[in-house]
Amino acid sequence: MSEGAARFALVWCPCESREEARRLAHALVEERLVACVNIVGPVLSVFAWEGAVDESEEYGLLCKTSPAQMADAIARLHTLHSYETPVIVGWHADQSTPQALAWLANSLRPEAG
Repeated sequence: MSEGAARFALVWCPCESREEARRLAHALVEERLVACVNIVGPVLSVFAWEGAVDESEEYGLLCKTSPAQMADAIARLHTLHSYETPVIVGWHADQSTPQALAWLANSLRPEAG
């Protein structure tokens, strides 16, 4: 396992339907902002919205990207998303296998350097 600075990042984003989740996943992979998206669901989300507690069946996106491209992936998701206020979160992973890191690097846009 690699240690030290994060070289892998994950982004989570719920979507209102399986179709939207697929559309967003395909866009991010085709644009090489992420290497892979797992579509999880359906999941039941319970949340506070406009002063009330609500719930909805959603599909979650778990996106694999690099720390350098995480902000761009989040911004693109926000642009493409149907929700008024999509909750999109990202975090750095500090460990992975060398094989996964090589796959990630080959699957994403080349990083400016």
